[in-house]
Amino acid sequence: MNSFDYERHVLALDNIQLEQLVRKWVDCQIEREYVSAMRYGGAGDLGRDVVGFYSFERHEGRWDNYQCKQYVRSLPTDQGMLELGKILYFAHMGKFTLPENYFFVAPKGINKNLKSWIQNPSQLKAQLITTWDMYCKSNIIKNDNVPLTSDLEVLINSYDFSKVQIIDLDKILLDQSFKHILVDEFGGELPSAPTCTVPSKVHENEFVYVSQILGVYSDYDKRTYASSSDLSGHTDFEEDFMEQRERFYSAEAFRAFYRDNTVNDVLLQFENEVFKGIRPMFRIRNTGAFERMCNVLVEAGKLQPSGKLAIHGKIDVKQGYCHQFVNEKRLKWRFTDE
Repeated sequence: MNSFDYERHVLALDNIQLEQLVRKWVDCQIEREYVSAMRYGGAGDLGRDVVGFYSFERHEGRWDNYQCKQYVRSLPTDQGMLELGKILYFAHMGKFTLPENYFFVAPKGINKNLKSWIQNPSQLKAQLITTWDMYCKSNIIKNDNVPLTSDLEVLINSYDFSKVQIIDLDKILLDQSFKHILVDEFGGELPSAPTCTVPSKVHENEFVYVSQILGVYSDYDKRTYASSSDLSGHTDFEEDFMEQRERFYSAEAFRAFYRDNTVNDVLLQFENEVFKGIRPMFRIRNTGAFERMCNVLVEAGKLQPSGKLAIHGKIDVKQGYCHQFVNEKRLKWRFTDE
């Protein structure tokens, strides 16, 4: 089977495997969107499959529900309405707050009637109330009936049904945030990071590594360069400084993109290999600070890190990480005893 045929892979998943895939995706949104996630799928899930919590209040606060459904064909209307009714009923019973968002994750699609209602939230609300006895009453709790009481109907009417959304196969395959999950699960290559943009002026977040570079230039020329403007017109350093900033921002763009678009420790592994790879050259003391910086940058460019990011770690990215490490005060170009 072709490792890059993600459509075939996703459609071949069963319900549990789909839940596990979605759980990995939700996990990767922790810190950016959620503080924690949980997979409930199975008996007693109260209508929850995968949940992302916005706060540590968990089910007493804001949360999203991902209802994962993988059928032979599209998600039937009766099953979709039942699952929606179930979550609203148990919210009414005080098991949890109403979900902030409710996602049907259905790679094989959704029945056209149900899809039409979801796309028209007021119709979805009206249909759930109208068809409660047909889809929900005798199916939410085994061997028991759940009538649509006036209080339950009030809760249903209070819910914003525009929060009910569809995650279908196209969303899974085309969404940038899902791509790295598919790569991790099935193989293939991660997307490339966007090209960096270098600001015309030095920003505050650059002060540490820039001051180190200016110090290196000052040592080499035996004169003080207090700011980047002092380099204007310098035969070598004006151009060199521009190149160093390009390297820094190449690594910055790389780091920002893959921090959000890789799983587990993929980015950390790449960064650690670059750091360890340049350390021996960095420790050599028989050169001045400028030569040390240049030699370390050359060494960084030669490194061949392992892992999924290797193909995307271009020379300017690896060299830019040297300045990232300096900016984080993990390295200094000048030793105090020199």
